[in-house]
Amino acid sequence: MALNPNNSNKKCRVFLIPQMSRGHLIPMTDFAKLLAAAHPDVEPTMVVTPGNAALINASLGQVQILTYPFPSESIKSTAETMGVGSKEETMLINKLSLLIRPAQEELLSKYKPDVVVSDALFYWAPSVAAQFGIPYIVFFPCGAFPLVVFKRIYDMQQSMSIDTDHITVSDLPGPKIEMPVRELPNYRIGHDEEINKIFDSLFGSWPDVFGIVFNTFRALESEYCKEYERVQMKRAYFIGPVSFCNTSNVDGLIHRGGEGDVGCLRWLDGKEDGSVVFVSFGSQCYFKSEQLHELAIGLEHSRRNFLWVVRGNNMEEWMPDGWEDRIAGRGFVVKGWAPQVAILAHPATGAFMTHCGWNSVLEGLSAGIPMLTWPFAAEEFINEKLLVEVIGCAAKVWDGGKRSTREEEHELVPGSVIAHAVFKFMEPAGGEYVAMRSKAQNVAVSALAAVQEGGSSHGDIRDLVNNLFGLIGSK
Repeated sequence: MALNPNNSNKKCRVFLIPQMSRGHLIPMTDFAKLLAAAHPDVEPTMVVTPGNAALINASLGQVQILTYPFPSESIKSTAETMGVGSKEETMLINKLSLLIRPAQEELLSKYKPDVVVSDALFYWAPSVAAQFGIPYIVFFPCGAFPLVVFKRIYDMQQSMSIDTDHITVSDLPGPKIEMPVRELPNYRIGHDEEINKIFDSLFGSWPDVFGIVFNTFRALESEYCKEYERVQMKRAYFIGPVSFCNTSNVDGLIHRGGEGDVGCLRWLDGKEDGSVVFVSFGSQCYFKSEQLHELAIGLEHSRRNFLWVVRGNNMEEWMPDGWEDRIAGRGFVVKGWAPQVAILAHPATGAFMTHCGWNSVLEGLSAGIPMLTWPFAAEEFINEKLLVEVIGCAAKVWDGGKRSTREEEHELVPGSVIAHAVFKFMEPAGGEYVAMRSKAQNVAVSALAAVQEGGSSHGDIRDLVNNLFGLIGSK
């Protein structure tokens, strides 16, 4: 697809401003790399605080970086990202991230880029960009399915009874979705003014927005992509899976989002194909010690190989006596940041126990790995519906007891339940695993096709670049 020849010599300077969490920072960095690769005259710049810059420096490639100060001196530069430090620090960073508007205004006023791309959670960004006459693009590090479902829930919330236990989300392009109310995002009916502004922005008319970018691909959720385009009536670009931009750079893949533990990859080299369950719950899941204890027991008694990413270093608080000796050789614990995409792509990885954050969902599907789902918060229970009920490539770790997006309502998942779920799911012959793996592998084939020449995501990136050059040519 040819670019507009009238503007082929014009540089297009794009500023990308991610939210301060790895789940948003990493995919936007990947998107910046895709823009840089799409055309030599596109000049993407990641605009981040120094602490967040440290997490992406090793994998930037041709992407430039521009830093601005974090809005509080009470947070160390080594912990300016949600999920890096304690739960209390993460909550504080989340609140402080809503105070960075003045810094963003100053940067846009000083540098006046041709285009601004920012995270959807920065609800003020469209009006700030419009103030300086800069075209604005929203970046969603998620798919169309969760947003379409969430939009219906958002529309329904005023008519919901406070005594309702379950809701049925109808008027969807696919099957009806039934959910317990306790599994809905806990900010669905918010009294927090800032949260209300964010979601009014997400589902509003967005008069100052030029386009919307999603980290997904059309073959994965075609009907929902079309529905979002129909309802939002904005240019939508489905350009994922963005993680594929790292496949030719092994070092960048391993250090994507931080200094990854490469020892786990060497450990996987010694395991049989498809024999390991990868256990990781994202950067912002804070298990209590009691649940970590039960998870350790469950993985031990599952009799399966496992690679488990554990937050923090205080393992003595929850580790069963003699546990490390008993699982030696069969289990590997990563105490820090793990190279997730590389782990999922390893032949030894046969299943993925996940919290159903969108990056994990898409990375697991891109690798053709069936999943055991254990959601906790936000839209993770909605993402689980896509995996379990729409695609059919996943099973719930626990389908009993009380599951909730509210931490105070979480019930302890017993180790015996975890052991049974992992053992049953990893049966090498027959059973649900074989069918789910086949479905996941079919999705992986479609994902790879989408990003290659002639694929839908490749085409959407080219369309976006064409449109950007058309924008700056008409200014």
